[in-house]
Amino acid sequence: MIRDYEASNRVLSYCPHVPSREVRQTPLFLTTALAMESYDEPASVSLLSALVDALPKGLLVVSPDRSIIYSNQNARRLCQRLAIAQKYLTDLPIIVSQLCMQVIELGSLVNEPAILDYQTPDESSFRLTGYWLNHPASDRTEDCFSQPSYILVMIEDRDEVLHQDMQAEQKKFQLTNREAEIWLLLKREYSYQAIAKTLHISLNTVKTHIRNIHAKRHPYQSLPA
Repeated sequence: MIRDYEASNRVLSYCPHVPSREVRQTPLFLTTALAMESYDEPASVSLLSALVDALPKGLLVVSPDRSIIYSNQNARRLCQRLAIAQKYLTDLPIIVSQLCMQVIELGSLVNEPAILDYQTPDESSFRLTGYWLNHPASDRTEDCFSQPSYILVMIEDRDEVLHQDMQAEQKKFQLTNREAEIWLLLKREYSYQAIAKTLHISLNTVKTHIRNIHAKRHPYQSLPA
């Protein structure tokens, strides 16, 4: 079931999603990091904090009343970008706050995080994923606020991920800079005509580059003329 929510004049698509193994492991890692803060082991805590800061995704730990308990470096950077289009400044971007409310509404569906795909006015694309770190014992919404519980929010800049993937593919398949540029636009679901207009090249040139890209990526497959 898909429900739509609106924030900053943009439609946000919400859908429950079964998490991958990687997603399920992350809460355990963060729970361990938070638990270690109660012990007198500053070196270990500093190491864990450094590891979490090095993760490519933004990670937030938020209470049900939407107070920020923890944020890594990428989360702080990405939250600033998410909040740019807001009419007023908040500690937690409005879109993240809405995601947390969806997690609370999901109640006992612990293994199905809330997911929001969001596009900012400058056409940057983000994916936000939220679920319980430690789910309250009761399914009642009011108990989420009365019992100690936290929500994990993961923020991913989809454009940054595409660029990172493209750099790896360019090196792997020995693509030229122009081929990599065109392949990136294809991954963003640009049409051939849109690519030609964006790069100020002819449609035939786009088609030639795309044939070359496929030839490098699939050298043993015959391609249509």
